[in-house]
Amino acid sequence: MRKMKAQEENDDEKNIGYDNFVEVPDADDDEYEGGFEDDGNTTTTRKEEEEKQKEEKKKPPKPGEFPLSNTKVYVGNLSWQIDDESLKRAFVDIGEIKSIVWMEEKLTKKFLGAGVVEFHSEEEATKAVENSGRMVLKRECKIRRWEQRGNTAEERKAAAERGESLPNSNQKEKNKKKFPEMGEKPHGCYTLFMGNLDFNMTDDFIWDFFKQNAGVEMIKVRWLENRDTGEFRGQGYADFKKDEIDQAATLHNTPCMGGRPIKLDWQAPRGSR
Repeated sequence: MRKMKAQEENDDEKNIGYDNFVEVPDADDDEYEGGFEDDGNTTTTRKEEEEKQKEEKKKPPKPGEFPLSNTKVYVGNLSWQIDDESLKRAFVDIGEIKSIVWMEEKLTKKFLGAGVVEFHSEEEATKAVENSGRMVLKRECKIRRWEQRGNTAEERKAAAERGESLPNSNQKEKNKKKFPEMGEKPHGCYTLFMGNLDFNMTDDFIWDFFKQNAGVEMIKVRWLENRDTGEFRGQGYADFKKDEIDQAATLHNTPCMGGRPIKLDWQAPRGSR
């Protein structure tokens, strides 16, 4: 411990006695680990808070935290025979479609079975989302609000004009991800778990993925969705013939839609655990 001199404003410097001293703990004493206060906050605390805030800003928003467009909706699981006119006819009872942007593979320009549809008003877009699941060319389409993720120059420019900044995910880093090798195959397994899937994934695309890359055909596919919002979670299950599932499993870590490596794992048959 050390001594600190405490003096009243009207004290005479020559009349300071021992009683005018009080004991103050050293900064490195066990009972005082926080250092001396400076306007209620230590320098160390302020620096740590600033670093914490910087780290928080670097983190990309979680799914569902991106700004939602008022007039645009995502429409997925569309037939590969869809075109502008057939989609407009399918939504004629909801409102007039202002524009359609079809989603395609960047390199091959292959249609991904989805698109971004813009309506003239927020009311029309809301009504479209409420009609998610309607049949379009014999396919049950998925409809949700379009998340403005800052992936286009137009979105970034519009955000800058509003004094905002939209998140832009580092897709290249995600594409480098490699998952651990699959574990031991359960007896009688005919189902594969699929993870790390692009949120624009469709039945047709994943069927074609296994057919072209492994030479096998899926029997059935089931997508996992958020129980409360109905949004696709980027995961699903695919059933195969028992004599073809091993070949399908060889695609574990293979780049799939958007270049994302697909995560595969064995799904034990029900009642086997």
